[in-house]
Amino acid sequence: MEQQKFDALVEALHEHDGIEEVFLLSKEGEVVNKNSDFPLSNEDAKAMLNAWKSKEQALTFQGHRFAILKNDEIQLAAKNIGAGKGNIIGSINREGEYLIAHTRDEDLILLEWSIFINKVAWS
Repeated sequence: MEQQKFDALVEALHEHDGIEEVFLLSKEGEVVNKNSDFPLSNEDAKAMLNAWKSKEQALTFQGHRFAILKNDEIQLAAKNIGAGKGNIIGSINREGEYLIAHTRDEDLILLEWSIFINKVAWS
């Protein structure tokens, strides 16, 4: 995905308050793009994508555990229950890449965030 389209997706996600980090992963789990300079190695990204694809019970992001509450082929919804670190939401896009975002518990509830990122990824 070209930079301009990624920037437009990030801007669309900011329609609601609570978006933190946004990143795009290739089919193989490589970091293709991210909206800011935050630590996310290809190894960590691959582990997150693997947790999604293999329907694990949880994933790790920035050293915090997020319980996966919904994961199917096109959508992901995970919540950090204990430490209040928000949510991880994701959607596959038309190109087969994975648009993933970290959100705070603001404006939308987790499943609404999950639906919203899917709508944005497919726009």
